[in-house]
Amino acid sequence: MKRTPSLRLRITLTCTALLALCCILITLTNNLSAVQMADSIQATPVLPAQGVEAELESGSEMPMPELTASTATRHARKIFHVQSLLAMAAILSVGAFLIYRLVGKALSPLDDLTRQIRSRTAEDLAQPITVPRCGGEVEELADAFNQMSQRLDQVFTMQRNFSQNAAHEFRTPLTILKTRLSLFRKKYGRQSPEVEELLQITQGEVDRLTGIVGGLLQLTNMAQNTRWESISSEELLRTVEEELSPLAGKRRISLQTVQESCLLYGDRELLHRAVFNLVENAVKYSPEGSAVKIRMQRNAQRLCILVADQGPGIPEELRGRIFEPFFRVDDARTRQQGGTGLGLALVQAIAQFHGGTVSVLETPSGGSRFLLDLPCQNAPIS
Repeated sequence: MKRTPSLRLRITLTCTALLALCCILITLTNNLSAVQMADSIQATPVLPAQGVEAELESGSEMPMPELTASTATRHARKIFHVQSLLAMAAILSVGAFLIYRLVGKALSPLDDLTRQIRSRTAEDLAQPITVPRCGGEVEELADAFNQMSQRLDQVFTMQRNFSQNAAHEFRTPLTILKTRLSLFRKKYGRQSPEVEELLQITQGEVDRLTGIVGGLLQLTNMAQNTRWESISSEELLRTVEEELSPLAGKRRISLQTVQESCLLYGDRELLHRAVFNLVENAVKYSPEGSAVKIRMQRNAQRLCILVADQGPGIPEELRGRIFEPFFRVDDARTRQQGGTGLGLALVQAIAQFHGGTVSVLETPSGGSRFLLDLPCQNAPIS
């Protein structure tokens, strides 16, 4: 995408173009006037002075000048033209510089406003930005943005409250339903194949709904009941490997890990959930007998966790939406794998909560590659 020049540069170029046009017109006018004046002076007859006439009558010889009148006039014209062009270039340079500085000073409140807007996130929309008291359009723009932020914050708050209340309300009946299903199966034992199939389908859907409710509660209550502590990245990955080894072994998928250890600072359960979701997705969507590669690499004060699989991959046009709640690349396959559509959304929320990011990388050789970037607490573990 072609980048549009800044407003400051566009105003400077416009003013410079107008200044250049004015300088050119003034220079052409001055040069034309100078040429006409030189022609008039050259055409005017010059009478010899009395002293010169006396010397001529006495027969004495006068020294002839080296340059004739016409040659001297042409030389003077040339000097005037050069001086005019140099003066025009100097005026243009100084004018363009002054315009650029003055425009930058006039637009400095807008630059400050831009920096404040870029630093806004969904969590601090309620905090108004500083309004530059410079009057005019910039102040009106800042006031309009504050009003929009307040409305957006109200909408997000209503959305979070709705999700949180709905998840709480759903959890109780789902728990009761799950308990009743378990009691029914224990009390009446094995039933006919039709009843057994119905019970299995119902049990599966109840488990899926329970997972959705749990994911919603984690998304909406992330800042509550959080315990910040130092966590070893090596221990975190080892725990995830142990928990997913049965699933990977069942599908004959090998987990290949390469890691550089460092200390992470955050909530142990949330960080575990983020890494677990990425590796679990890679195992679920990889073909049987393949490998899932997990690489932890320390880069300055950041820890990059790369999870790569050999699955079907994610189309390029869908990579921007893969972290949206309930978005599925393949809806039928996701339901077959038991996904809730909240796994990657939860990973992104956890990463942002800890000052990190998660992204999908290009995969020229096929499969999917997810990069989870988290800040390290201090130096690597010895």
